[in-house]
Amino acid sequence: MQEFLDYQKEITDVQHTVKLLSWELRINAPVNAQNDIIDLISIHEMKLFELQTSDNYGILLNNAITSPEYNLLDESEKRYISNLYKNYEKFKKIPSEFYEEYSKMKNVTTLVWSEAKEKNNYKIYEPYLEKIIELTKQYYIYMSGSSDNLYDFMLNEYETGFTSEIIDKLFLELKEGIIDLIPNKLFDNTKSNFNFTEQQLKECANYILNYMGFDLNRGTIGICSHDYTDKMNPNDIRIAFKKVSNPADFVSTIIHEGGHGIYEQNIASNLSRYENTTISNCFALHESQSRFYENMLGRNKNFWIPIYEECKKILNIYYTIDEFVLLLNTPECNPIRVMADELTYCMHIILRYEIERDIFNGKITVSEIPEIWNKKSKDYLNIEVKNDSEGLMQDAHWADGDFGYFPSYLLGSIYDGMFYEQIEKELGSIDLLLKNNEIKEITKYLTDNIYVHGGAYTSLEIIDRMCNKEISVKPLIKYFKNKYGK
Repeated sequence: MQEFLDYQKEITDVQHTVKLLSWELRINAPVNAQNDIIDLISIHEMKLFELQTSDNYGILLNNAITSPEYNLLDESEKRYISNLYKNYEKFKKIPSEFYEEYSKMKNVTTLVWSEAKEKNNYKIYEPYLEKIIELTKQYYIYMSGSSDNLYDFMLNEYETGFTSEIIDKLFLELKEGIIDLIPNKLFDNTKSNFNFTEQQLKECANYILNYMGFDLNRGTIGICSHDYTDKMNPNDIRIAFKKVSNPADFVSTIIHEGGHGIYEQNIASNLSRYENTTISNCFALHESQSRFYENMLGRNKNFWIPIYEECKKILNIYYTIDEFVLLLNTPECNPIRVMADELTYCMHIILRYEIERDIFNGKITVSEIPEIWNKKSKDYLNIEVKNDSEGLMQDAHWADGDFGYFPSYLLGSIYDGMFYEQIEKELGSIDLLLKNNEIKEITKYLTDNIYVHGGAYTSLEIIDRMCNKEISVKPLIKYFKNKYGK
């Protein structure tokens, strides 16, 4: 067991290095240094690949699982080691030459995507997107050993227990349940734009994160072209966000990413020694927590009662609390996913899911994506897409090979409907908890029931343990109808 833990420490150290270099690439690096950093990342990713696929690692994992010490571990630790072994067996099937090509191509494609988006030129991006799709297919073919039902295999890598058949059923029921609530015009928020300084945004972000329960001694923030949270190690959780002019969009992003960060900071310390990131296959559970804070809590007026005046002062905005909460809760046909309200966001995800599902099932080609994207935007969101930068090029996920990830966001919202009901059963009114500045009671409940286990249990197992029922979209539809059906 100790030999295995020593080897695992070497893996997490290299993961830490890759994460730090990636942060530098996205946040701080000058343009002329980007290719050099990409090469450094590639070197360390190959070292990581070699460590995670070596025969010695397989022997150490097997020896750990069959050792007497294994039986003394708690259930979560046993699951972590077992999952590491399952991932090892899949990962080992990937040829090192291919993995090196794929890793480098993802970093290059992400930079090309950024340029193409800025220039609004899909033709720059299209050949790289086509290449990353083909490489992603091959990546999962190596892992699964087959090209059959490839998209289902990919989905299951992100969220254990799910197939496109299950997701189709859930998303169809949700779509039919809320389609009549979708607005048919763009909300005029031109008066919502302010010229914030970076210092204002950082100060307000830290204030909100601290209020939520994010430990600023174990986390930091930075400004980037894309919002994300990344775990360098258990004591270093980093949150990146865009410099924006709309205060409602800004706080929603901070609260969302803060939810991810709080999850990572509250994983039991004994689990962090097994992997530098929360173990795979429960991404929707992670997204459920970021979206729970952002939507179920952060759009509630009572969330703001204890802190709004201070946020208003930091950002120097003129809204009353009621006007600000209205901004947070006015559904609109916005073309941009990350700026969408909680209701229309569902359709943004369904649109992306249907396109990538059909790409990997061979029903559509890369050249057809813009036309299909724009048609679905009109059908589902009443939006006329003006250009590809605010259409199919708005997200970095596909450039980074993260096909199969988008459904995680909406599955997370479906989980949230169930968690919301359960919290009110066990802790009482969420409105009152927030109004009385007791948000950390909610954080503690989520920590005790979800975060402390890290990724040891699947999302479906967590739902069964917490809610004693199978996954259902009905609580989320009820939430939306109660809020937006009036």
